[in-house]
Amino acid sequence: MSGSGFATGLSAAFALAILLLAPSAFAQDGYIGGVDTGAKDSFAIGALAEYNRNLDTALSDAARETGRERATRLKDEEAAGRAVAAESGVTCEVSEAILLGKTDDDVEVYEAACATGPGYLVTASTPPVAVGCVVANTAAAHAIATNPTVRPPAACTLPANLNVDAAIADYAREAGIGCTVDEVRAIGQVGSRAIYEIGCAGRDGYRITPSETGWDKVACLVVVNAGSTCAFTTPAEQLASLHALLADTPAADCVVDGGRYMGASANGTYYEARCAGADGYIFRVRDDATEVFACADAEGIGGGCILTAEVPSAAPPGN
Repeated sequence: MSGSGFATGLSAAFALAILLLAPSAFAQDGYIGGVDTGAKDSFAIGALAEYNRNLDTALSDAARETGRERATRLKDEEAAGRAVAAESGVTCEVSEAILLGKTDDDVEVYEAACATGPGYLVTASTPPVAVGCVVANTAAAHAIATNPTVRPPAACTLPANLNVDAAIADYAREAGIGCTVDEVRAIGQVGSRAIYEIGCAGRDGYRITPSETGWDKVACLVVVNAGSTCAFTTPAEQLASLHALLADTPAADCVVDGGRYMGASANGTYYEARCAGADGYIFRVRDDATEVFACADAEGIGGGCILTAEVPSAAPPGN
């Protein structure tokens, strides 16, 4: 900093400190307040210390004023953030809101924390748009992992919004998924509805999304059948889930080495299971009960079995 800049920056504080000093502070050499200090330069001893004390007081007053101004600014930003969050459709009880910054288009972006559960990033556009912190932070983490040299998208920073994995695991429990959740991620957002993937230890996973009545869930076996993928579910885990559905049925001994989701109707959900070294099955699950049909007898159900290469003819009655 140049000399002139320094003088300008401290002029007010310096003037205040000088005014606070007693007139005798700059008395003749060796004397302060009529007392002989034995020093040639009284300013180097008593007066300098007093000057420093008064300067510290002046600077502290300035810092306290800056703090008050900052508190006012943060209060105004929080009020604006709460208003924008409400306008965007955020329905949680907002416990805290801060201004994160602005977009390249000079639109303000706020972060809102919720009293329960993760909060939101809210862009003060027309109309305002809210994105859940779970989705935003997952996208930011993915962007950083993919290309750490590129500026990532905005992410939530408040402590209440940072535990993404635990939040999604809670969503899984709310959706009625009773497995041991081992991996989770936010896939994206369609309109105001976020989509999450749930990985389950040793069994088929799910995609879940919030709905007006709670949560919608789709098994990964269905997702795969539709031509998409689940990153956290292996084929072996899906086969294990199919085998579990056959427990306590005549097909309980089937060593499932292939399977597919066939569809659902008012009568239940239909699957095909291929059995190693034996005839396969088509089975229907309805109200937690499973009804099985050997492939040899199931040609009229959804086109019959397609995974079992050769289906032996059903034995004639009485043989």
